[in-house]
Amino acid sequence: MVSYDVNNLATEIFTYEFDSDTGYTPLSSVSGWLANNIGMFNNRLFTTFEVSGNYFTPTGSFQQEERSVYKQMYLYEFYTKKTRQVLRGIDSSVDFITLREGDSTITRTNKNEIAKTYRGLANDANEELEKLVTSYNMYQAEPVQVAGEDGLYVGSGTYSYVY
Repeated sequence: MVSYDVNNLATEIFTYEFDSDTGYTPLSSVSGWLANNIGMFNNRLFTTFEVSGNYFTPTGSFQQEERSVYKQMYLYEFYTKKTRQVLRGIDSSVDFITLREGDSTITRTNKNEIAKTYRGLANDANEELEKLVTSYNMYQAEPVQVAGEDGLYVGSGTYSYVY
C-alpha cells in the first residue's frame, strides 16, 4: 500500500502556491486543513482515502490526479476564507479611501476591491476544481451495470454474456 505524507502535500502547496511566505498562512494550517478535510475530498471523488497520523491511507494509491484535485480544493477554500476575512474588516473600518489636506495625501487600501479580487481567485479556483473533478470522475468511472447488448461478446459467430 502506498502512503502519501500529508505534510509533503502541505509543503508543496506552501512552497509553490505561497512562495513559503508565512504572511499568507503557516504550513501547519495547510497540513491541518488537508488532514481534517479528507471526507470532503472523498465525497467529491467517490473515494475512500483516510488520514492516519500524518499519512493518507489509500485503498489503492494516491496519485498525481488526486493530489491536483486536493490542492485545488485547498486553494478554493483558502481564497473563500480570505474573502470573508477582508469583508469582516470592511464592517469595522473607516469609510474614507483617500484623504487630502493641502499637499498631504493619505490613501487607504480599498478593502472592497481586495475582497472582490479574492472572490475572483476563489471563483477561478472553483472552476478549475470542477474541471479536475469532472475529468477525474469521468476517467476513473467504471460501469455499475452492464445491460442489453453491451454485455454480449461477439466471438466466433456466437454470442455469450461476459460477467
